Amino acid sequence: MSTSPPTTTTTNPPPKIHITITITPGTHSFTTDPLPPLLTLSLLSHHPSPITLCTFNRPLALPSALTNRSITIHSLPSRQKVETCSFRVNRPPVTRIKGDSDEQFYLTLLPNTPITISTPFGRGGGVNKIRPVPKAIAEKGWEVDEDGKERRIRRSVQPTGVDGLEPGVEYEVGLDREGLEGMWWAPVGKEEILVEGGAEGEGRYVGDYGGWVKGGGVEWVVDGGRVKVME
Repeated sequence: MSTSPPTTTTTNPPPKIHITITITPGTHSFTTDPLPPLLTLSLLSHHPSPITLCTFNRPLALPSALTNRSITIHSLPSRQKVETCSFRVNRPPVTRIKGDSDEQFYLTLLPNTPITISTPFGRGGGVNKIRPVPKAIAEKGWEVDEDGKERRIRRSVQPTGVDGLEPGVEYEVGLDREGLEGMWWAPVGKEEILVEGGAEGEGRYVGDYGGWVKGGGVEWVVDGGRVKVME
């Protein structure tokens, strides 16, 4: 994204967005559940006009938020933070072309209209149906097949969702506060930001839109979710 100086908002009152995190089911068994539970974020904007958020590399960009530490996990009751896996991806700047795959990063919230976004709470981002394994297996750093036998394929030793967590522990799942507060937003619908596909050069990238608010200005209220993992 552009590194231009932060702007401030003149929106009055400041936007307030409520996020509720749920994990379904609320328990996960490594021995009996072949797939991870579902992570769902329910968003509700209390602002009187539409708001568009640029979610790229932020907590609301699922499923990639699972692998850039935008989704936080704390063990209970100690509230010790779990160091989750992190993958760095090199890619071109985000475009704002209508119909482009990057359009997924522009999330418009309408006043008092709830929306939900979700992804499997495990590795693979819902594309590869990877069976989660407990911490004792994950920390060895090798993939395992359906029979639990190691394959000579490296994997992250740090957790992704329930994959790599410790059995017998309950966890609280939240959103990285810095990631939320650093998210660009604009007091318009995304149709005001996106441009037609023929745009070339100046005007085709996310940073070319001049109406972004980059210095915070949103009041975020987040209710965390919980999941208990078992053998």
